[in-house]
Amino acid sequence: MKHIIYILLLSFLVISCKKENPQPNENGTPVPPASSSFSKIYTTSNSGLLSNMINNIDASTSLISIATDFGYTTFDGSYWNTLTTSNSNLPSDIINTVKVDGAITWIGTDNGLVKFDGTTMTTYNIVNSSIPSNKIRSLAIDLNGDLWIGTFTGGGLARFDGINWTVYTPGNSTLPNSSVSTVATDNLGNIWAGTANGVSMFDGATFTNYSIANSPLPNGSVYSVSIDNNNLKWIGSNGGVTSFDGVNWQTYNMQNSNLPLDLVRSVTVENNNLWIGMAGQGSSLFNTTTNSWTNYNTNNSNLQNNYINNVSIASDNKKWLSTENGIAIK
Repeated sequence: MKHIIYILLLSFLVISCKKENPQPNENGTPVPPASSSFSKIYTTSNSGLLSNMINNIDASTSLISIATDFGYTTFDGSYWNTLTTSNSNLPSDIINTVKVDGAITWIGTDNGLVKFDGTTMTTYNIVNSSIPSNKIRSLAIDLNGDLWIGTFTGGGLARFDGINWTVYTPGNSTLPNSSVSTVATDNLGNIWAGTANGVSMFDGATFTNYSIANSPLPNGSVYSVSIDNNNLKWIGSNGGVTSFDGVNWQTYNMQNSNLPLDLVRSVTVENNNLWIGMAGQGSSLFNTTTNSWTNYNTNNSNLQNNYINNVSIASDNKKWLSTENGIAIK
């Protein structure tokens, strides 16, 4: 009987050791266990949010700017405030994106672009300006302080210097597609536009286009472009996460890495880390130095939703995740 108990105890210890020591994946990269805790979860049930559909967050200042499907919301750490078509001059309650530029917040809506100085709203639309579409999808500020606007299908890409508009479409330029989901500025001042037909780099005169036909880009539907301190471009698409240094391409996907889903909607650079938002499998933290992945989802953490539209990093290093069921803070 003692021998049987000893064997059972030994078996239990072996099984326990296996559980506590994560094994390398098929590529030889250890996968650390995901943390089970996001520090804050905000939804309509426990905050001043009027909608749980969070499309975008700009956490670059102490006043957090939040784009929702029911108004433009701000949060200073204590108080929530939401502006809608009912209590402000917003042209639409559907806010797709926000971008803070000093004292000005640019608000991209489904019915025009809004310039907001904290008191007054100025709306630019197809009637009163040369903006090519009322459906604003993405915003970026270049090294000269000009605003770049990506629009939904039909509008293309626009630049606004505060007075003049310049519009780029497949009809008047070599921009490959009129649907621009993301815009970013690299360290040299080039503009990178993610489109429904690949990614395009604009140097101020010429578009250089990268598609599945002429490059190793794995998928033409590009949702995110982020640039790190080494001017390396990180591209999120329906084919995973791809790095591009101007010559070499490398893609991380479900087949060759621990990325749990190829449907990438956002890539945010934090030093040697990438925060990746996916459409259905939560968020992944990828350390580009150690090649290690930490995956957060509704099964292994208190993340409340697996659809991540955006990750914004605040000055206190907290990560604000825009989900389709409120906000998660890591």
